[in-house]
Amino acid sequence: MAYEVFISYSHQDQTLRKELDTHLANLKRQDIITSWYDGDIKPGEELQPQIIEHLNRAQIILLLVSADFIASDFCYSIEMKRAIVRHDDNNARVIPILLRPTDWKGTPFAKLKMLPTDAKAITMWPTHDEGFVDVIKGIRESIDDFTGKSNPQKPERLWTIPYARNPLFTGREHVIKQVYDSLRTSKTAAISGLGGLGKTQTAVEYAYRYRDDYNDVLWVKAESLESINSDFVSIAHLLNLPEKQEQEQRLIVEAVKRWFKDHIG
Repeated sequence: MAYEVFISYSHQDQTLRKELDTHLANLKRQDIITSWYDGDIKPGEELQPQIIEHLNRAQIILLLVSADFIASDFCYSIEMKRAIVRHDDNNARVIPILLRPTDWKGTPFAKLKMLPTDAKAITMWPTHDEGFVDVIKGIRESIDDFTGKSNPQKPERLWTIPYARNPLFTGREHVIKQVYDSLRTSKTAAISGLGGLGKTQTAVEYAYRYRDDYNDVLWVKAESLESINSDFVSIAHLLNLPEKQEQEQRLIVEAVKRWFKDHIG
């Protein structure tokens, strides 16, 4: 399966981004990667939700570094900082690429190996092509390392969301942000309110939007005690817990609760 590549860049570097995209063509033809940048957003679609969605889904994030990139509030404060969080959580590989000479010392991505080789900016190479060929070599090496060290050791994620994503979902962004912030700080969050206010659709949207931030995403129907217990039994089987065959449902439920306690850190 091809890796999804997210390209974060300043629009002032559009020409260099296009050159990079051309050099990525061979990786795409070999089905090693697909790439996405904000120019792929269709007319009429909201910009920021689309960008954040793809940023949260990508396995490889390219930061096209220049003075304009660092000066851009959105590139630096939103895209880059979110990318570094995903990199630190081992959910993505972030690769900074120096397009033009600029002061990047002390930035959050300064701890990462910069491409091209020796952090020699693309515009400083004899030709841009030579610089980008060096970048592609580095990206290939990073993909090989990412594949060899991360993916085989990573267990298959559990996903039990019973609803398809609503492509027409809109609004409730403040609620989703509150849930995201709460889960990052206290590990718990709740969406409350009267029926018909969109709580389920909001929870579904959150699950799809941030699925790459979690090892497992499990859905439990809370309409009744019976539905909760039934879903807990199903989860016990998915997790292959030793207690899954217990005759007393109470013992299975307690086993799942213990698993939650041990795996929510």
